[in-house]
Amino acid sequence: MSARHQDEDDNVASQSREKIQVNPSTTKVGKDTIMVNMEIKFPKKAKQKKIVEKKSQGSMLSGIFSEQKFPEPVYFQNVDCVALPNFFTPRECRQIIDFAESQGFSTQHRHRVLNLSWTDLVDPYFGEAVWSLCGLGWFLRTITVDGMVPCGLNDVIRIQKYTQGNLFGRHVDQNVHRADGKISKYSIRIFLNGSEEEFEGGLSVFHVPFREDPVVFEPETGLALLYPQGNMCTVQEEAEVLYGCKYVLRADILFCPRDQLDASAGR
Repeated sequence: MSARHQDEDDNVASQSREKIQVNPSTTKVGKDTIMVNMEIKFPKKAKQKKIVEKKSQGSMLSGIFSEQKFPEPVYFQNVDCVALPNFFTPRECRQIIDFAESQGFSTQHRHRVLNLSWTDLVDPYFGEAVWSLCGLGWFLRTITVDGMVPCGLNDVIRIQKYTQGNLFGRHVDQNVHRADGKISKYSIRIFLNGSEEEFEGGLSVFHVPFREDPVVFEPETGLALLYPQGNMCTVQEEAEVLYGCKYVLRADILFCPRDQLDASAGR
């Protein structure tokens, strides 16, 4: 045997000795037999770690938005309101309506003031998708109100349903004060269907101070209206639906101090 082969055999033997432990043996000699007790311990197989695939979190509603959007606003000089056309696509609007219908509606009625049906979507994933994927956060990224910055939508998003004879009389949207210190400063109203052959009436009316004629918006599928709440909110109403059925999504836009936003983002 060559020296090279001898070295290789020695290495193999050395590795085997490292892996297999042989404990000292005991022997007993009998008349015709020899009994040898020897304990051999083989190395334990290393347990393979299970690879757990992290699944992206979401919900049925949050999954309806498939691509990033960047809204193009339309500004008005005669009313404190910004329009975002095509904020939702017709397909997205239809899916939201179908989900709301499957969940069921409750009715609110106060004579000549409030008459409509509503259901609340309590879905933070959906709110985050509207904020991020639909580009609302991107659009509001430079806004500051009372030293606070926009930070997302409130978890509770309301779907309003107006059938024939339904209306929402003159009102202003109030601020929402949350326990975590966040406050809503703006409302967003999104028409989930338009008046083309789906309903008649149901106009959104803004009564601007010191202006004789109100500013009127005709519902269009996917159109969003963005306007301030509280003391800065313009008196408004949803006119009576004369025929058919109108659906509207309404949500509160939350604000917080910038350092609170930076802390939550890990900056």
